Amino acid sequence: MLVLKFIPLESLRDKIFYPLTFPIAAGPGSIVVALTLSAHASTPSLLDSALAYLGLLLGTVLVGIVIYFSYAYADRMTARLSPAMTHGILRVISFILLCIGGEIMWNGIQILLKTVS
Repeated sequence: MLVLKFIPLESLRDKIFYPLTFPIAAGPGSIVVALTLSAHASTPSLLDSALAYLGLLLGTVLVGIVIYFSYAYADRMTARLSPAMTHGILRVISFILLCIGGEIMWNGIQILLKTVS
């Protein structure tokens, strides 16, 4: 016979795993940011393009290092941070990604309007 046991909601919230780096490390937002930055890095000058792509590569490597250490030491970081602080950090990171997405959308709208008029 199967017996269902209900777990209090507060207990479930404590067991939810949501990494601090999720808004940066996963999802279509991070892919769009990478593609948009690489598209804007192309310039007529070969030296300028090479430096722009070198900067993108360096930025990508640094983000990768931060994500690695965030995942490797997530248990230690979350043990030192309160749940409210962790939630606040996630909101700030998500807001930054939203702002980047808004800028990408606005640039697209500007280019579209220039072609129409």
